[in-house]
Amino acid sequence: MPAAAADCIDKTCVDVFTEDNQLIITAQKGAGKPTPKPATKKPVVKPKPAITIKPTPKPAAKPKPVVTKKAIAKPVTKPAAASLSDKLVKLLPAGDINFQPEADPLVNLPVYFWTQTPTRFTALVPILDVVVYVNLTPTFTWSFGDGGLFVTTMQGAPFPIGGITHTYKSSDDYSVNLGVTWSGTFSVNGVTTPISGNAITQSINRTISVAKAPTRFTK
Repeated sequence: MPAAAADCIDKTCVDVFTEDNQLIITAQKGAGKPTPKPATKKPVVKPKPAITIKPTPKPAAKPKPVVTKKAIAKPVTKPAAASLSDKLVKLLPAGDINFQPEADPLVNLPVYFWTQTPTRFTALVPILDVVVYVNLTPTFTWSFGDGGLFVTTMQGAPFPIGGITHTYKSSDDYSVNLGVTWSGTFSVNGVTTPISGNAITQSINRTISVAKAPTRFTK
């Protein structure tokens, strides 16, 4: 779970973020505090006995007994657990652009657009001794090439379901662009956290050729 570096000694700390338009999953355990060095015993230096000078005519004084203190050994701190870390890169599904009619769409008639990019991306990622659940959802931005713009969370569908349509006013070749923006959360041991970093974006292009509608004369 997400935690401070010091907590990663006993727990497995997980982070999920975006970098270079990729989804990065990292985990570490046993890091955060340096391993303490074992304590060393200092040598005990015994004091030298004092030299007594016998005065005249007084008798020589008896030397005082020397008391030697025992050295107290400091407790040895056990070294920290070995540091473990892992890093995984997760790629998201590539999108596409579909439209109907695919052959010779006409001016002043609606063109149906859709994509098969999924509306949800989920992944179960084992890393070290935990399992990370990733949950992402996309936002679709359609640019139809003639200045028309449409933002949605729907995939769209062909006729007659529809949902995403656009009508061109003049015949030409248009470059249609679909921008997909992914964002979401990840969960570890029941704790849900937003994925940090910039959203992952994808850009898909496809050309559509719009033809003039046939002219019919009536009496």
